[in-house]
Amino acid sequence: MKKRTLSLVLLSTTAFANMRPIPEYERITPLLQGQREVTNLVEIEKLGLNSGTTGLDLWSGSYWPQYQGSLGVRYRDSSFIALMKEHEQYDKFKELSEKKPVYTYSGKENLLSPAEKYDLVVGDGLMSLTKYAWELGAKNENLGKVPTWRGICDGWSSAAQMMPRPAKSVTLLTPQGTQITFFPEDIKALGSLLYARAQDNVIFLGKRCYPVVGMFTGGCDATNPATLHKTFANRVGMLKKSFNADISTSSQVWNYPVKSYKFTYYHVFNDEESLDFRKVYEVFEKKHRFIKANRRHERTYAIVGVKAEVVYANMREANLLTTDGIAADQNLTKTYLYDLELDRNFTILGGEWYSGGPDFIWAPNDKTYPISDGEAGAKPITAIEITKAAQISSKVGQPLSIIVEKLFEQSK
Repeated sequence: MKKRTLSLVLLSTTAFANMRPIPEYERITPLLQGQREVTNLVEIEKLGLNSGTTGLDLWSGSYWPQYQGSLGVRYRDSSFIALMKEHEQYDKFKELSEKKPVYTYSGKENLLSPAEKYDLVVGDGLMSLTKYAWELGAKNENLGKVPTWRGICDGWSSAAQMMPRPAKSVTLLTPQGTQITFFPEDIKALGSLLYARAQDNVIFLGKRCYPVVGMFTGGCDATNPATLHKTFANRVGMLKKSFNADISTSSQVWNYPVKSYKFTYYHVFNDEESLDFRKVYEVFEKKHRFIKANRRHERTYAIVGVKAEVVYANMREANLLTTDGIAADQNLTKTYLYDLELDRNFTILGGEWYSGGPDFIWAPNDKTYPISDGEAGAKPITAIEITKAAQISSKVGQPLSIIVEKLFEQSK
C-alpha cells in the first residue's frame, strides 16, 4: 500500500463542465505487452472477451499489517497472539511491542516471525529486518494509534502474480548450522515484502484519492470506467494476466489482484439486461436525460450500461498450515455499475460511474525483477557478503532476492 505522488490541480467551476475523454495517464497500452488494443464492443463480443479468467495461480496471503508488527508478528506463537485479542491492539501498539514474549531462540526457532527467521538465516545478529518491521508501527505514535489498513498489500498483490505458490515448507540452515523451517506463510511474507519495497517501474494508471478541501486531484473521481472495461477485456481476457486495483473509494489504499470478470449490459433508463449490448444501448439523444451529459465525449453516438462482476484474490490472516493450496485461498467479489460512451461503430470512447470504482489500477512490470539495495552492485556469495548485503537492505525493509528466490524455488 505505497503512497503515490501526484500533482494537484486547482478545482474550478469549469472542471466538470467540459467533456471528459480518457486522460493520457489512463491509456492501457503499457499493460498490453505490444498486443493490439481491442476497443470495439463488437470485436470484444466476437473474441469472447465479455468474460475472462487469468491464467495465473493467484494465492491468498496476509498484508502483514503494521499494527500487528508487520513481518515481526509471531503468528505461530500462541502467547504472542493472545496479546492481539479482538484486533484491539491497533491503539495499543506500544504495549504490544513491549510485551511480546522474549525467549532464547534455541528450540523455538519455528515459532519465530518471518522477519526473525530471515535475520537468523542470513546471519544478521542485529536482527535488522525485525527491527525495521516494528519501527513501521512505532512511526505512527504521533497519531495515537496505528491505522489498521497500513501494510504491504501492494507487495502481496504483486508477488501473488509474479511468484509461484509456496506449496510446501522449506528448511534452511543458519551460519551456525541451526535448522529453521519457513512455512508457506513465511515465504509469502518475504516475497510480498520484497515486492513492496524493491519493485520498480510498475505500470500505473489513474490517480490516488487525496481528498483536499478546495483542491481536486482527479483520483477521487475514480479511474474512467472505459479504462477499466478495456483493461479487463485486453489484460485479463486476452492476455490471461492479472492487474491490481485499489478498491477503496477513500484515501486508504487496498490493492487486490483480479482473478476473473464477467460483463452484463443493461439499458440505462429501464435496467433491462442482456449479454448482447445491441439490445440495450440507448442513442445519445435528448442529452439532458443522461447523467453527467455535459461530460460526455463529443463523438458519443450511444450509451450502454455495464454490470461488471469481478472476482479478486483476497487477503487473509496468516495460517498455521505446513503446505499451501487453492483450498486455503479466499476470494473477494465486487460488482461495478457504469456506462460506456460509444461512437457509431461501437468503439469505446469513455464512460461514467453509477457505483464507486477503483481510484487507480496498476500491474508489476514483467520486464523487471525486484533486487534489494545490498545486491545492486554484485550478487553476494559468501556468508560474510550475504550478511553485509542483508544488513544494508533490511534498513529499508528489503529482504535479499537471492534468499527469497531460493525459498520460493524449493517450496514448489
